[in-house]
Amino acid sequence: MSMIERIRNHRDATRRARAIEHALRSANSPAVREEILVIAQRHMS
Repeated sequence: MSMIERIRNHRDATRRARAIEHALRSANSPAVREEILVIAQRHMS
């Protein structure tokens, strides 16, 4: 894996993590939070 690919992958992972955290903070109910976590885990694996 080249250095550029590694940087790009790290940047994408950071962006995804920030988006997930933002969605969790703005979620109103625990059910919505659970759904976001399920989707995030499915996406990461």
